Amino acid sequence: MPELPKLLLKAFRSLSDEEQETVMSELLEARTAPWPRPELLHAKTLADLTMGIGPDIRPPPISPETVGPWQSVPVRLSTEQHERLKQWCQANGFTMAVVLRGLVARFLDDQAARRRDRSG
Repeated sequence: MPELPKLLLKAFRSLSDEEQETVMSELLEARTAPWPRPELLHAKTLADLTMGIGPDIRPPPISPETVGPWQSVPVRLSTEQHERLKQWCQANGFTMAVVLRGLVARFLDDQAARRRDRSG
């Protein structure tokens, strides 16, 4: 086991039973909370995703929606874009895949709305 998980497990085991229950409840709640949050999926830009980021924002849980089925799309980013996206994701607890899926969803929703506006 890598060093960090060992240290976290050691710290967890040093907690009282009540504290361990609190930590486990928070971890399980974070993994089962609904995702993605609609307001994040509809952000217009990556900068919009940072709005409202705080302690209540958690990484996506494992759920039927995050497990798939998915199709892979190879995407090439410049080294600078990749590094900026990677740093933002690490700082805010998101995976790059979640951010990119959210941005694609927003783009497709915007395009569909424009199409409806033109034909309506």
